[in-house]
Amino acid sequence: MTAKTLYELHAACVKNIKDAPQFNWTVKFDCESRELRDLVMPDVEDEASIWRSESVPADFYFTHAEHYGDGVKHIIQELTDKPTSNRALYSLICQNKISNSGDRPIPSFMTLQCQISDETLYCTCYFRALEVSRFFKINLEEIRQTLVEISDAVPGFSKISLTIFAFRAYVDMDRAPLKRPRLEVMPEYQLVASVLDAATQPVKNLDRMLKELREAVTAVSPAKLISLRSILSMTAPGIVIPKQLKDKLFLEELDLAIEATRRLEQLRRKQSHGVQVEDATKSYQSAIDRARARLNV
Repeated sequence: MTAKTLYELHAACVKNIKDAPQFNWTVKFDCESRELRDLVMPDVEDEASIWRSESVPADFYFTHAEHYGDGVKHIIQELTDKPTSNRALYSLICQNKISNSGDRPIPSFMTLQCQISDETLYCTCYFRALEVSRFFKINLEEIRQTLVEISDAVPGFSKISLTIFAFRAYVDMDRAPLKRPRLEVMPEYQLVASVLDAATQPVKNLDRMLKELREAVTAVSPAKLISLRSILSMTAPGIVIPKQLKDKLFLEELDLAIEATRRLEQLRRKQSHGVQVEDATKSYQSAIDRARARLNV
């Protein structure tokens, strides 16, 4: 697969696997090390840098650097001391994080390994699963940033040979990158305020939050939807809930969305992919879409 930029590489990869998921999927990209800075992907540059930070923002389940820690420094030191080392790598996960993890979010990006040979820095990355349409673009920029850091610190090579291997690669345009939707991150008191405070445009805000929730299908839980349903059922002096949020048909659709979320959560405890998961995911998204439609935003 030939490409001169990471954008071209990404587009070719999406086209390559758009029709069906692929197992043992491999893609390669070669460039001059001096070209790395010019290959920046500006639309995902900031988000990729967050994944390389050990500090985890509130709307992230984790960052990659949270798991690999000083891994990039280790690679730099290893390549500096011993360019042909087989230990110039970082690992994002160990077995005790995988065993009994259920459906809790854990990294799909597993390892990044480097070695220098004949003035070429070979870099191989392994993913246990890879969503190519949206996630992979961020991953490419993240890897580019890491290679820039290594290139700046380690002498002895002028070329980059990157290989990316995914056990299972697939395209899912509806799946958002692995970040917590605001409805999930929001503390209970803020959720109450967002529904009751007319100054915050509660109906429009809730519609946006439900849209984010619709795309967050990797880790689902009905907890915040249940909390929202309880808030909208409150009756007490001084409590004024917008008319659209008290509408009977909206509340009925919200109840159906809660049930669809429960079903998907239970199913994903047993399966990650397959027809049943796909059908349950579509039902979950359709239920949220119907609830949003009742808001008439």
